[in-house]
Order: sequence, then structure tokens, then C-alpha cells
Amino acid sequence: MDQDYLCISIPTELQQYTKIVSNINDNTEHPIKEVNTDFGVKLIKDDKGNLIHAAYYSESGELLKKIFYDGPTVSSIEHYRYNLLCSIEKYNNGKITRKTKFNRFRKPICIVNYEYNRKDQITAIRKFANDNRYEVEYGYDELMRVNSRIIKVNNNIVAEQRYRYDILDRIVEYKDENQTITVKKLNPKNELLSYSITDKVGNTIMIINKYLCSDYIGTEIELNGHKTTVCDKSYVDNIMLKKPFTSEDDLDLVMSKMIYKNNHERTSNIAPITKRTSNTDITNVVINENINISTKPLPISMRKLRLLQIA
Repeated sequence: MDQDYLCISIPTELQQYTKIVSNINDNTEHPIKEVNTDFGVKLIKDDKGNLIHAAYYSESGELLKKIFYDGPTVSSIEHYRYNLLCSIEKYNNGKITRKTKFNRFRKPICIVNYEYNRKDQITAIRKFANDNRYEVEYGYDELMRVNSRIIKVNNNIVAEQRYRYDILDRIVEYKDENQTITVKKLNPKNELLSYSITDKVGNTIMIINKYLCSDYIGTEIELNGHKTTVCDKSYVDNIMLKKPFTSEDDLDLVMSKMIYKNNHERTSNIAPITKRTSNTDITNVVINENINISTKPLPISMRKLRLLQIA
């Protein structure tokens, strides 16, 4: 934070050592106001000078978080909102092992556990919330890339996803219980030029993205031998062919899927999704799906899932 009368800026971590003058004298027309010292970082040490924790404050003096140390390593981090504890993260050898979130009465509302292999890669994330158990387990190939995800709810497998990479570390094949996506061709920018999708009942969709002087101009879609052309750049960026990540977001996606399913069952008589009349009719598929999103507002995580289903 800058001091107006100084020629230099005082680093935030040294602000706590600044001497403060509360008043010059009682007769001063404009006495100097006392500065709020709860700003920046405060280091709390024991009698031997060892760091116990560091507390971080906003400019208004609101406590944001506390980082606790075990010697030189972080042992836990507490996050605050409106000066109330909202979550605690536990660490071991620099890796997060548990995250607990609290309500405003400091009661746990969910617990997330992280598991690792000997190479410090996440092998499983398990979340306990709303009396349910959500899990995602990761597999790795010989080059230590995530090549599988198994997602479970209350010990029941709800999704199995498999990935295959090329020598340039790009995903060239994706499989789950509903579909297989195979990349045929990519351009130098790693954008999808062509790929195929085969669903579990045998429908085959071929996607060919067309460019003119490096500019996208349209996509040719072929379904079971029948073709049409659309102008929608989302076909160049298929979300299912993104590299899988190892984070709590995976579990949030599963939870949003369950919520969406329950919501959809309750409101199935309102604004239903238009279905194809035959396997060869692909006209207006994307348009009808998008109308369904715009007429029924959903939380962000659920909208992300809906877009994923359309992709």
C-alpha cells in the first residue's frame, strides 16, 4: 500500500510494522485519523520465533484466510467469508488431502478427500455431501497422462471414460458408455478438421470442418450417409476431446447431472426437447436443443452439462 508522503512503496508484508500517529494534538483542526492495522499479512510466531500461521486481511480489515505451517511446509489453510470460517484445506507434503466446507453455523456441509499414487498424481477424489458419496477414480498411461475416469455415486458406477493420445500428446480417441469419438485430422493449430462419432446403437456421424485462408467457414455433417452443412464453430472445439482434469469439478459435474435428471423428470411436461423423427433426420437438432436451454434457466454447472451433451 502506498504512502502519499513517501518516495517508495512499503511492501504489504511490512505494513504491520508501520508506526501510526492517532492524533497530533487536541487543538489541530484536522487530526490524523488512526489507520486500520488489519490489512495485508500478519505473521504469528511462537516464543522461539517459529512461524505458526499467516493471516491475510483485505483493505477493509476483513479476514480472508489463514495459512498454518508445520516447519517450512503448509499444513492447512482456512478460508473466511465475512469473517466467518467457510472452508478448511488439509495438506501433507505440499499436497491437499482433505477439504471441508462449512455453513454459517460452522457445521460441515461437505467433505472432499484426495488420494495419490507414489508419483504424487491424484488417483481418486471422494466427496461426501447431502448424505451421498460421489467419487471419481483416475487411471494413467505409461507416460503418466490421465487415460481413464471412473465416476461413482454411492458406490455405483455411473460413467466410465477412456482416452487415447497421439505422439504429440493430443487426445485422438474418446470412449464412454454412449459413444466413441475418433479424431481423423487436425490442423497446425490443433483445431479439429474432421472426426467421427459412433453411438451405442450404431449411428455414425462424420464431422468435417472447413476453412478458407485459416478462417472457419462452415461444417459438413454426415449422419448415416445423409449430409447437411451448418455454420457453428463449436464443432471445431469438441469438449469431449479436451484433456481430462483431476479436480473437484469432475464430481460437481456428476452432481449437476443427477440434479438435472431429477429436475427434468419433474418438469418433463414443460418445454420438452424435440426429438428426431427418424435416424436420418438431423435438421434443426441444434436449434431445438438451444431453445430448450433458453426457455428453462438452470444453474451454471447444469448449463455446462447441457452444453456438453449438445457438443
